[in-house]
Amino acid sequence: MKSLSLCAALMFCAAGFHAQTESSAFTNTGRGVATPFATDYHCLGINPANLDIPIPYEGKSMTFGVFELGASFYSEAFSKLEVRQNMFGEKIGKLSFQDQKDLAAEFANSVNSGDIDIMTFGMAAQTGTFGSFGFSVRERIDFYSKIGDQLSEIIWLGYAAPYFENLVLFGGDTIPNTGDLSEETLNQVIQGYTPLENAQSISQLVEGTELRFSWLREFNLGWGKKLLSRDTWELYGGVGAKVLIGQGLMQLTSGGDGAAEAFTSMSPIFDIDYGDTGEENPTSLPSDAPSLAPVGFGFGLDLGATLLIKQKFTISAAITDIGQVTWDGNVYKLKDFQLTTFDNEGLESVDFIDQVTSLNGGDGVLEWEGDKELKTRLGTNARVGAGLNINERFKIGVDVIAPLNDNGLGQYDNAVIAFGGEVAPVRWLKLQAGFVNGGNYDFKIPVGLVISVANGTYEMGMASRDMVTFFSEQHPTVSASMGFLRFRF
Repeated sequence: MKSLSLCAALMFCAAGFHAQTESSAFTNTGRGVATPFATDYHCLGINPANLDIPIPYEGKSMTFGVFELGASFYSEAFSKLEVRQNMFGEKIGKLSFQDQKDLAAEFANSVNSGDIDIMTFGMAAQTGTFGSFGFSVRERIDFYSKIGDQLSEIIWLGYAAPYFENLVLFGGDTIPNTGDLSEETLNQVIQGYTPLENAQSISQLVEGTELRFSWLREFNLGWGKKLLSRDTWELYGGVGAKVLIGQGLMQLTSGGDGAAEAFTSMSPIFDIDYGDTGEENPTSLPSDAPSLAPVGFGFGLDLGATLLIKQKFTISAAITDIGQVTWDGNVYKLKDFQLTTFDNEGLESVDFIDQVTSLNGGDGVLEWEGDKELKTRLGTNARVGAGLNINERFKIGVDVIAPLNDNGLGQYDNAVIAFGGEVAPVRWLKLQAGFVNGGNYDFKIPVGLVISVANGTYEMGMASRDMVTFFSEQHPTVSASMGFLRFRF
């Protein structure tokens, strides 16, 4: 299918991707700690209670920004060079059969994950008596994959994978698949074949595989208010309500019992040709539907509280992404069958688009059948953080984020713990650094800088979620977080 091909193109053209700790808030990226420090519209989706914490610039009560980006990609299977080649569309050479065999082994059971968060508009206003309000619109794209042994071999080696016992040559002859055939012989192969009595179902072949992709457009309205105030401390509370528009979903999970589940729901922009299956699907969108016609709709809720002690020490907690999305457009589920023949020669490059496309329809591994609506939970997280403002120019903090459910959209696999801080050598410049471990990535050392001029009236910044990638070729986290159009009044 073309669906995941375009999906991958969208993700990598935007620069990277799974469940970021600080969304697209470039002011928090470099230190890795967001829950106690995020403010104004940057705290939406993190801790809405922080909306009412006073802006540290005299006379400012409103903040707005446009087109802020946060994106990351992490790979256990590919080098930094290979990731960059994919992200920036560089020419990628054709692989030899031995290269394919090596990559099949490397790719099996390795984690590849990423996320993109594009905030197109955000604003926040502090009213005093009625608390503070924030609103943002953003695109949330999340991806995670871990491919099992047999599926990895079929993706990379195609009909020459060990699963296929016999190979059909161009002239019609059939030879045994010995695994050590010459390149000349392999060039004559047109199909792999295994007898029905030895064949496995798709559910069995994808054992050990997990693949998650989602694209949501989020409209988030938040409110925060100082609830209690004493001589030495202040307590803030907040709530955020989200409307979620689904643009794309794919989930593939397999257990250890030979069973597997897979679902997909993609907007027309993915240009999928479902053939006769599409005509029979009750959720199929009409052929003249707009490219970005929604295929899902849902709601989410964030709750948060922050305790500020002596204007220096902050304790902050939140629960984010409580809710679900109902997918009712172009919904398909995995069609299970015994795989006996295969006509695909396997991947011949490390191009991510080719890798994802190799799973789907046509001459791909997976096939789909129409289905009714599908409900998916959001990836609910608990967040707890603490921060210390040592003085006006130096702050440090810690953040812990723990997933509260399984297989939610944009879900972390493991808890995240982060340490970090920032120093302002001059009033208009903040330098950030931290340490982050867990989630769907290896350990990271984020770094960043934020520039604020004219008493905070204009602010810009950029950061990387992992400085280690600059010096290491393996297990790279290629990332970027930036914003150049942020203003206060």
